[in-house]
Amino acid sequence: MKYYIGIDGGGTKTEFLLADENNKILSRTLRGSASYMQIGEDGLIMLLEEGIESLVKPLQTEAEAEFYTCFGMPLYGEHRDRDRKIIKTMDEKLGQYRIKAVNDVEAGWAGSLTMEPGINIVAGTGSIAFGKNQSGESAKAGGWSEFFSDEGSCYWLGRKAMECFSKEADGRFRKGALYEIMKEKFQLENDYDLIGILEQDYIPYRDRVASLQICLKDAAMEGDMEAVRLYEHAAHELMLIVKSVHEKLKMGKGCKVSYSGGLFRTEDLILKPFARFLKPLDVTLVAPKQTPAEGALLLAKYYENR
Repeated sequence: MKYYIGIDGGGTKTEFLLADENNKILSRTLRGSASYMQIGEDGLIMLLEEGIESLVKPLQTEAEAEFYTCFGMPLYGEHRDRDRKIIKTMDEKLGQYRIKAVNDVEAGWAGSLTMEPGINIVAGTGSIAFGKNQSGESAKAGGWSEFFSDEGSCYWLGRKAMECFSKEADGRFRKGALYEIMKEKFQLENDYDLIGILEQDYIPYRDRVASLQICLKDAAMEGDMEAVRLYEHAAHELMLIVKSVHEKLKMGKGCKVSYSGGLFRTEDLILKPFARFLKPLDVTLVAPKQTPAEGALLLAKYYENR
C-alpha cells in the first residue's frame, strides 16, 4: 500500500496531511512555524518528526507500506548550503518517508490551480509567486529577505501598521480607527509605551509582527483611510510580483492567477484592489481550488517517480 504525505510549511503555521493511494485523506495535523530562521534547523527537523509521527501513528500499516512526501518548505532555494544540510538530515532521520522538498509557493500553486498552467501568489507571513506555463517551464518572483522585501505580505503590513500608528499618534496622519485599536490592544497609557512593548515582544518575532496585520484589517473595516490605502499598496505590490512571473514565462492573455496565504482571508479588502491592478495584464483571477497542503499531496504523487 502506498501513502502520501503533504506538508504546507509556513512562517506561522504548518499543516500536515496523510492520504492513501486512492486520494482519501486519512488524517491531518497542525503545527507551528516551519521557518528555520525562526525555529532553527534542529527545530525544523523536530517539527517534521512530530508532525509526521502524529499522522502515521494511528495507522496500522503493513510492513511493506511505502510513503511519499512533499514538503512545501519556507525559504527553500534561498540558501543552498543550508538546503543541502537540511535535506541530508531529513534523509538520515526521516528517509523512510521519501521527502521531496520544494519552496512552499510551489505547494500553493499545485493546490490553487491543481497543477494546471498558471501563477499562484502567496501572501502570508511573507510574499512570493510561482508559475508554470504550457511548456512546463517554471519561474518565481518575490520571496526575498524580510529586511528589504516581502512586499504585500502580512509581515510587511504588520510593519506598516506600526508606522501608521506612530504617524496617527503624532498627527502626521489624521487619527483614525487604527490609533484606538492599537491603544486598546496594548493598553497604552502613553503612546510611546508601544516602543518597548514592540521591541521586546514583537519585533524579534516575524510571526508576531505579521499578526499586527489584523489590527490594520479591523481599522480598514472601520473606515480608517490610511489603513485602506495600505491594502491598496499591498495589492499593487502583489500585482508586481505576479507580473514578473507572467513576463518571465511569456504566459500571454487569459493566464490563470490564483492565490493563497493568510492575507487573503481579508477577502475584498485585498482581492478587489488586487483584481483591479491585474486588469492591464489581461489575466483571469480565479479562487483557489485546493489548499496548499492538498497541493503538496498532489506534488508528492507527481514527484513519486522523479
